[in-house]
Amino acid sequence: MSNASLGVALVVACAAIEGGAQLCFKLSRVHADRRLIWTAGGGVAYAAEVALYTLALREIDVTVAFAMGSLSFVAVAALSRLVLGERVSASRGAGLLLIVTGVALMGAQA
Repeated sequence: MSNASLGVALVVACAAIEGGAQLCFKLSRVHADRRLIWTAGGGVAYAAEVALYTLALREIDVTVAFAMGSLSFVAVAALSRLVLGERVSASRGAGLLLIVTGVALMGAQA
């Protein structure tokens, strides 16, 4: 795996982790009896994301990494749909598709 591919993979992992962290924070509000556990889970996920993102920046330009970080919007939408049953409208889905397209273009240039 090339350095650029590793950097891209790390940023994609960061986006997925951020999606999980956001889900934890949402669940902390839904399940008041487990608020502390879900909030701590979100905090731990953010700490892991920062560590991985820092490693990614060693491999790819910050302009590419930052733009690719917008995949977190896609991760949050997918996880909220799968876990929470939240609705993703057609216009929101189109926006998410545009994000994925833009990230693919940025990643190809990494």
